[in-house]
Amino acid sequence: MIGWSTNKFIDILAPDQYLIGYSIVFMGLLAVSILVSMFVIHFFLRAYWIGLVGLNSVFPDYSIKDSAYSKVYTEKFIGILPKLKDSIQKVDELCSVIFSAAFAILLLYLYMALFASAYLFIFNFLSDYIPYYYLLIPLAILAVVFVLQTIISLIANLKTYKENETIQIWCFKIVKLGSILMLGPLYKSILQISMIFGSNFKKKKALTYLIIIFFFSGIFITVYQVLNTNIPYLIKQEVYFDETKTYAGYYKTENEQLNFLLTPEITSDVIQANHLKIFIPIFSHEKKLREKICGTYVEDENKSKAEQRKEARLFYLNSYQKYNHILLNDEEVSVGYLKYDHPKTKQFGIVGYINLSNTAIGKNTLKIKKDYGDENTTEWTIPFQYFPKK
Repeated sequence: MIGWSTNKFIDILAPDQYLIGYSIVFMGLLAVSILVSMFVIHFFLRAYWIGLVGLNSVFPDYSIKDSAYSKVYTEKFIGILPKLKDSIQKVDELCSVIFSAAFAILLLYLYMALFASAYLFIFNFLSDYIPYYYLLIPLAILAVVFVLQTIISLIANLKTYKENETIQIWCFKIVKLGSILMLGPLYKSILQISMIFGSNFKKKKALTYLIIIFFFSGIFITVYQVLNTNIPYLIKQEVYFDETKTYAGYYKTENEQLNFLLTPEITSDVIQANHLKIFIPIFSHEKKLREKICGTYVEDENKSKAEQRKEARLFYLNSYQKYNHILLNDEEVSVGYLKYDHPKTKQFGIVGYINLSNTAIGKNTLKIKKDYGDENTTEWTIPFQYFPKK
């Protein structure tokens, strides 16, 4: 799900919004990772608890009289080890609260991710009709409330003001308002769990600290899982690819495990035929950039629907031709493109064939450029070896 969401953001969002997309998918991945890590920890703790309960049913507690060791040795260890019943109770308490904490965190981060996604898509949709600064008003309100909530919470929790009724009432009102705005219909469920932990903190400090430690275990899982997705591409796509390095994603024979192409694709890193097939993905976010270069298709009412459909298809194909350029060893080559749906990744794009008859044997490079004008260019360099069959 996280991988699919990441790929969707790469496809739909304009590159200048990728960092927002990164924040959203990272929150979603963090929520899932924390839940998974808590589940695994809960499983082992509950197994340990079952073992302790079974042990307690046979041996109520330590015994000096029946010990296989000396009395002094046994007493010394009994003095530093917890009582069996105390251990059973503490492990049971931890198992009982661990899922409530995990579920609260899951609700919090998933809701924030979904809310941010909805806001972003509504913003992009309405930005064609409404000035963008009007669309930022809800975000500005949330930011102001969040800052106020942070400031008054810090002040209200100072020892000097903990008994100040006026400040505490204002803190309650602002935190409540902020929770409603930021957590929506889930605010009572999340606040209930956090208030239970907070209001019992002094009584169960150790329990709360353990939950925090388990929370960080989820963060470690998140960092590891990030590397198994395309999330890093959302952080800095300009430096994601190194021109001095080759990538499996460039070659059809080596990218069988990929379900989404970030780059153009050629047949193989070693070409033996006298032509080379290339697929260039057309991302959804290219639409606005493409319209700046090529304009939009205008229907001719004097023509039939069939004629208009044919002209529209040709118009869009010519549009793709205008801003997708291919250079073979730094010399631009003319390629006749056709629209194409990639059979494995289901991505839409264009496919073309490059004549290699006059290409030097050995190492060659393809440079694919998406040139949108105004110095807005995306490019990839794909090396390949050419050894024609004799």
